[in-house]
Amino acid sequence: MNAKSGLMVLGDWGTSVSRFYLCRFYQQHLTVLARSQGRGIKHISDPEACFFELCQDWFNQYGPLPVFLIGTVGADIGWKKAPYVACPTDKHQLLENAITFQAKGIDITILPGVTCTNHYDLPDIMRGEETQLFGFLSQYPQQKEQLVCLPGTHTKWALLANNQIQSFVTSPVGELYEVLNQHSVLLNPAINQKACSVTFTQGLQVGMSENSNVLHTLFATRSLQVINNMDNSQAAGYLSGLLIGADVKAAMKDFHLFSDVSVIGSDYICSLYVQALNHIGITNKLFSSEDATILGMQALAATNWESYINE
Repeated sequence: MNAKSGLMVLGDWGTSVSRFYLCRFYQQHLTVLARSQGRGIKHISDPEACFFELCQDWFNQYGPLPVFLIGTVGADIGWKKAPYVACPTDKHQLLENAITFQAKGIDITILPGVTCTNHYDLPDIMRGEETQLFGFLSQYPQQKEQLVCLPGTHTKWALLANNQIQSFVTSPVGELYEVLNQHSVLLNPAINQKACSVTFTQGLQVGMSENSNVLHTLFATRSLQVINNMDNSQAAGYLSGLLIGADVKAAMKDFHLFSDVSVIGSDYICSLYVQALNHIGITNKLFSSEDATILGMQALAATNWESYINE
């Protein structure tokens, strides 16, 4: 069995983690047959060796299969550099700007990232999230404007319309939390990654207050421990709420206030953003990041990848 049977390997290879899927594309539908997970680009020095370590068994069993990758794997710190496509953009432009190369006799395609000039007249970039957004659009086609939040290491707020990504802004909330948690006097490294719900709400209220400034409220993470005897876990909850609250408040100003915001990501981090959005009366619908990624790849496959297979 080989690529002509509709088998392919898809990969979402980000900064922190990599996820690979052995899939069959048949009658416009992708079925995931097996999964493999490994380290993200920032944790490895040899992407090719890492890829084959995780996926070689599939090639041993089925022979050479086409491989399609999204994410930081195509950045300047990744395996091979893929270009950026400027907003507004659709899935067709992504496919037209993909790069293809060979490694150990395997054809590997890396899809491009997306760039825009954001609300602050500054350049912004994404890699991987664009495929999730097209997965979302495959289920919820948008002609009118829709704001989507993709929480994570580098949270994205994306404006969609006419089935295109119109613009977006990045807030490195997850990375900032990790840096402050691991390398500042504000916290000792938190063992329990789940925020204290009471102090998370307290931080959220401060972060979302109309008159608050995150730089002027951040050090309270430390002073609340000294003065109010907060333990480290409670202080971590305050810090998480403060950063997420400030992020949501800023996004509502960057984009005109929406009554509904869709959220794509993992269950836990999405739940924190949902709480923040609900705090200011914004309803939402949730979409898992894996479902969005697979549906996005399916949408792309249905557009252009039939040339790789013989149904």
